[in-house]
Amino acid sequence: MPFFRYLLVSFFLFTSVTANEKSNLRFIDLEFIFQNSVVGKKISKRAISSRNSENEKNNKTEKKLEKQKNDILSKKNLLEKKEFDEMVISHQKEVQAYQLEKNKKIKDLTQENIKLTKNFMKKVDKVLLKYASDNKIDLILNKNTLIVSNSSLDITSDILKIVDKEITKID
Repeated sequence: MPFFRYLLVSFFLFTSVTANEKSNLRFIDLEFIFQNSVVGKKISKRAISSRNSENEKNNKTEKKLEKQKNDILSKKNLLEKKEFDEMVISHQKEVQAYQLEKNKKIKDLTQENIKLTKNFMKKVDKVLLKYASDNKIDLILNKNTLIVSNSSLDITSDILKIVDKEITKID
């Protein structure tokens, strides 16, 4: 038992941690930066307008396909069964091709938006690294990961000004 106490006391004496060493910490709201920066707004606006125009095209095509379906159904009693079945199968193939194309375009738009956002955030990271080294900041945390913090440690507005000045175009 005395050996254990001796070992424990020795451990604490030899592994003392300097509590007086201060780390320079700050936090930032990256979502706010994206939503309120000039380029972030452009990326969002571009994504919304692309999606809206694609939705308009899809609505027109869907109306056309619905009209074709109704025309085929209205001719059901006038056509022979074989001819009617061929028209139905042809229409179903057209609908499937449309759905595949629609899904592909939605996926492409989503991928493009993700790419633009990633490129923007990489540039923001570079701004943050430069800001941290210029201001001797040891650690910058994302505001979303904090529970409680002093608002004087928030550098979001400073970074937003720098981002708007340095990042001017969408890549």
